[in-house]
Amino acid sequence: MTADDEQVTSRISLGTSVPAVRVEGVSKRFGTTVALDGAGLEVPAGMVFGLLGPNGAGKTTLVRILATLLAPDAGRVEVLGHDVTDEPAAVRELIGLTGQFAAVDELLTGRENLEMFGRLFNLSREDARRRAGELVERFGLAQAAERSAGTYSGGMRRRLDIASSLVTRPRMLFLDEPTTGLDPRSRNEIWAIVRELRREGTTILLTTQYLEEADQLADRIAVIDRGKVIAEGTGNELKERVGGQILEVELSSAGDRDRAQVVLSRVGCGEPQPDERPDRLTLPAPRNGLALVEEAAAGLRQAQIAVSDIGLRRPTLDDVFLQLTGAAPSEDGSEPAPRPRAQQPPPKGPAPRRPAPRRPVVRLRRPSPQAVRSAVTDTAVVTIRNLRHFIRQPDLLVFSTIQPVLFVLLFFYVFGGAIGRSLPDGVAYVDFLLPGIFVQSVTFGASQTAVGLKEDLTRGVVDRFRSMPMARSAVLAGRTIADLVRNIAVIGLMIAVGYLVGFRFLGGVAGAIACVAVVAAFGLALSWIFAFVALTVRGAETAQTAGFVVIFPLVFASSVFVPVATFPEWLQTLARFNPVTVTGDAARSLALYGSSASLGAAAAWVACLLAVFIPLSVWSYRRIG
Repeated sequence: MTADDEQVTSRISLGTSVPAVRVEGVSKRFGTTVALDGAGLEVPAGMVFGLLGPNGAGKTTLVRILATLLAPDAGRVEVLGHDVTDEPAAVRELIGLTGQFAAVDELLTGRENLEMFGRLFNLSREDARRRAGELVERFGLAQAAERSAGTYSGGMRRRLDIASSLVTRPRMLFLDEPTTGLDPRSRNEIWAIVRELRREGTTILLTTQYLEEADQLADRIAVIDRGKVIAEGTGNELKERVGGQILEVELSSAGDRDRAQVVLSRVGCGEPQPDERPDRLTLPAPRNGLALVEEAAAGLRQAQIAVSDIGLRRPTLDDVFLQLTGAAPSEDGSEPAPRPRAQQPPPKGPAPRRPAPRRPVVRLRRPSPQAVRSAVTDTAVVTIRNLRHFIRQPDLLVFSTIQPVLFVLLFFYVFGGAIGRSLPDGVAYVDFLLPGIFVQSVTFGASQTAVGLKEDLTRGVVDRFRSMPMARSAVLAGRTIADLVRNIAVIGLMIAVGYLVGFRFLGGVAGAIACVAVVAAFGLALSWIFAFVALTVRGAETAQTAGFVVIFPLVFASSVFVPVATFPEWLQTLARFNPVTVTGDAARSLALYGSSASLGAAAAWVACLLAVFIPLSVWSYRRIG
């Protein structure tokens, strides 16, 4: 770091007695896997603190705990003086998070992303719009601000991701491997942003596998391995732990490696470090100076081992990393080779008791009017975001609109003549069919709740939401309310198509409104079912498959397209109790006659589904790890 940067750090550090981060004895286990094992760490305010470690060392787990996304099993964690377990809401007000993947909404424009996050940070529309304008200028995104983020390059998406974390100028910023996968130019741009933020006084915790990155940016560095912090200090302090100098020898032939190692050991060089290149030897040098190089070169020449390069250098962070962890960092994101753990003899006496997991303190309080208003605003923002998704995805539009239209035309023109003979006297098949198509449309459309929510979970968007000071219910409520609005719009389209082929609401205006209301309520209940599905399965494709496995039997073993009386006797009993049948019959009776004997049963189904799956979805959402 420069002298000016060091003065800034000293000035900021002297101005506060509370560390930005304090981690004491933190443990976290996932089943039989120990992610953190008594980790301890303290990050002074106003600096860039680097956290190094191989894949699986516990870096991301620690960041997720600091960002309130995970609860520790044991230990204490404070961010800016607030306990992350007892005061998560206070922590979220003060932090920004940029995860391993750019958690931006690819269907929104860059400006819309920033405005959305501004609104979720409780800025007014005007303030969110103004702040978004400032950030697109500052991060070099002005020319692309009106383009969808899905068209951005990797570096642009990462800059937008960091800008989203800075909407409210957080005091603490977590950057989890922010430059992984970026080209050198984009990486340098991110480095410049980090340096600028540090000069402005933002405390930054940076996890990285790029040792050069830590050396360039971090004021202090901690090395974490197997869930423990095993070393800490400035870059120079860590390098001094290696001591002396390093002798590097590049061989003309990798086949001479073993013989070269024997020769170099004779002149006093230590064991070679692991190296991805078989033609290179990197060894601790026992003494400095040209004499060692001359003796090594003479010994290799005498053994007739050809060398393309030989020389001494000072230790780097790579050498520190190798010495401390026994493995090279995996800069391409791949997992390093497993390292054997030292076998420890079993302790004598009774096994020590594991500390009891710390649980968040749950306090049931009546929400304040301001909290209610914020929750309504957050839900509205997420709802609008999801409706934009629906409009901007042609495949969703086709699935939700064209498919039901094809069902109307297919069943009416192809099967209408045969099915019409099984209907009650005076009932046209089109009048029987359309209310069933309404129910079929919202039933099939509900699966998109699972797909959309699962995609948000996979891409890190939900983690971004959960690290923000927004209402916890807004993500799920905004998703299901958007689906409700979509369902009503699709029903409106089906009514228009139906009127073109002769459908009429014979039960009058009140019956029509009640018909649409019953179907929309049933669609809302199904959306909560599929929200729960998304939170319990892996992958968007699995969520969609699980949805169709449930939907197809329900829809085609119901009265949506044909009367139940036309089914085989063994299927009629199941079909009559099918919630799709109950809802379809209620909607059909309201559309035809303005009243329905099945209305109570349909309402009961909707109420039961909501009563079961809203709590299950909320419970599953809170348990996301």
